[in-house]
Amino acid sequence: MVAAVDWSGKVFKEVEIENKNLILNRDTVLRKVDATDHKTQKVNDVVFEWLKESEILIQEVENLMLQARSPIWNDFRELLEKITEMNVKCKFEPFSTPIPSLEHFSSGNIVCFNSREKTSDQLLMALQDDNCSMIGLYGRQGSGKTLLAKAMGEKVKYLKIFQEVLFATASQNPNIRKMQDEIADLLNLKFDKNSDAGRARRIHSTIESMNCSILVIFDDVRVKFDPEDVGIPCNSNRCKVLLTACSQQDCDSMYTQKDIQLDPLSKEESWTLFQKHSGIHDEEYSASFDLLNVAREVAFECEGLPRTIKYVGSSLRSKPIEEWETTLDSLKHSMAKWQIFLSFRGEDTRHTFTGSLYQALCQGGFKTFMDDGGGLNTGDQISPSLVNAIEASRLSIIVLSENYANSTWCLDELVKILECNKLKKQLVWPIFYKVEPSDIRHMRKSYGKDMVQHENTFGINSKRVQKWKSALVEVCNLSGKPYTTGYVIYFQILLFALFYNNQ
Repeated sequence: MVAAVDWSGKVFKEVEIENKNLILNRDTVLRKVDATDHKTQKVNDVVFEWLKESEILIQEVENLMLQARSPIWNDFRELLEKITEMNVKCKFEPFSTPIPSLEHFSSGNIVCFNSREKTSDQLLMALQDDNCSMIGLYGRQGSGKTLLAKAMGEKVKYLKIFQEVLFATASQNPNIRKMQDEIADLLNLKFDKNSDAGRARRIHSTIESMNCSILVIFDDVRVKFDPEDVGIPCNSNRCKVLLTACSQQDCDSMYTQKDIQLDPLSKEESWTLFQKHSGIHDEEYSASFDLLNVAREVAFECEGLPRTIKYVGSSLRSKPIEEWETTLDSLKHSMAKWQIFLSFRGEDTRHTFTGSLYQALCQGGFKTFMDDGGGLNTGDQISPSLVNAIEASRLSIIVLSENYANSTWCLDELVKILECNKLKKQLVWPIFYKVEPSDIRHMRKSYGKDMVQHENTFGINSKRVQKWKSALVEVCNLSGKPYTTGYVIYFQILLFALFYNNQ
């Protein structure tokens, strides 16, 4: 009996020692997990499996300790063997592996430029944010949004942030049935109902019954629609939506909680991508200094858009310099439909300053867009036609008059113009027509009254109103001109536009 007690006491003591070691090892592994750079390294699955098993064993020891007076020494002996084995297994080699680049997840269709990696990191953070169930990725057409969204879908599956990724295209006229077909195909789902609503219920119930996290990507969103009409459950961290769009306004219309901008490539990045597709570094080109100069100009005229760079570069591969020069000339004259866009408050200046300015610019030979009141603005927001006119211009002149901020259309125009200034490097020139920049910047006088009215209408915390305020402050920080009597300012603008047109 004494020998049995000694033996059981020895086992009990060994379990205590090994359990303490297991707790120390667990804490060490957890610290290593926390210290891992999760942007570049993926902790191996075996590590998390070990942590899960160690937690179970530690809890088992605690439970057995509470029952130590009972004859359960065989249980202690079995537990001792498990703990000892777990302590031996805690030396992981390797502990983590490098996360492949975006190029890997896109099958080589994305070149890993710094600008893309930065946007990828922002997307990854948003997709892991519990406060974000609807995320927007916006940028110009041809900027690579679709490729990036698809690559991110593969990346989050690899990282096991989401177990399933679904994809559907929205486009100009959202076709609910077509999107449902795309989603159903990925879910291997057959419909027993023919109505859109019945199909939506089937998709919804299928997703709800799946015991995993799901990411749904809606590509090329241009017009507002309700994801729930497709069958996608919203406001759920288990099912998140990532949408791509050309503008932040399109994202806002979908009530996104986080919007991420995909900028055009920098000049250096554009040139690197252009070289890859044009083969300009081949020996047959290296001796031609003139061709290299023309090639650089062609690359920069593509405005940092990967799709344009790839198409133009590939089409000019092995072509003579004459074709390069023809393409360069074509790009210079086709990238902008309008040279100048005029933004103004109609009732303030249409028949006075802005009308005369428009005539002066047209007489100077500049393609100038001015809404003539023919219905481009209808409803609560600016129309797609007006958005297209802003995007297709190379210079925007904003006539900030006393009642400019009274118009929601004008304020939406201003937000879009400043967005194009960032995305497309468009030039923006504000003219302060009988108003002081400081009154606009600090929301005083008519601008203060108008913004209070908008807050009362849309809500003080409205994202749309906050964007208007930020845009008004931002435009006051740009280099502009105060209104002066006579035609001096028209002459100044013409000179400026002429200088810009010849760049």
